[in-house]
Amino acid sequence: MDANITKGISIAMPGSNSANMLTLQGKNVSVTYSATSITGQPLLHYKDRSRDVSAQGMEIRQVETELGTLVSITLEPDADAGALLFTLLVPRVALMAEEGEQSVKTVGIITRSRLPPRLMASAQLQTYEVVDLRGCAAFAVS
Repeated sequence: MDANITKGISIAMPGSNSANMLTLQGKNVSVTYSATSITGQPLLHYKDRSRDVSAQGMEIRQVETELGTLVSITLEPDADAGALLFTLLVPRVALMAEEGEQSVKTVGIITRSRLPPRLMASAQLQTYEVVDLRGCAAFAVS
């Protein structure tokens, strides 16, 4: 186990900062995530060919895991077709200088949830599309 990670929480090495902003691109997808902003709230912007969604504060759900932080937003709310969610896996990134950047590779997961069938038939209610994302992590002062 990495000595700099304790119970799922990243501990910065002396002389380093933890990245708090990601700018990422993938196949037909762009994502910008800031863990904090001037208002103190997180921000996430997701754009693909058919959607352009910005979320902030309580619209963003975050869960710390051993994999990194799972950051989720709703792209399309519950409807007859079901909800469409986007989850970004935010890796832990240490930067040696405040103005530094670090290349990162991670994934986004698009989840389509659907309502159970009206008949009591068995059905998978969620499907997933994994989007490979590349870009940079930085430390933004807010």
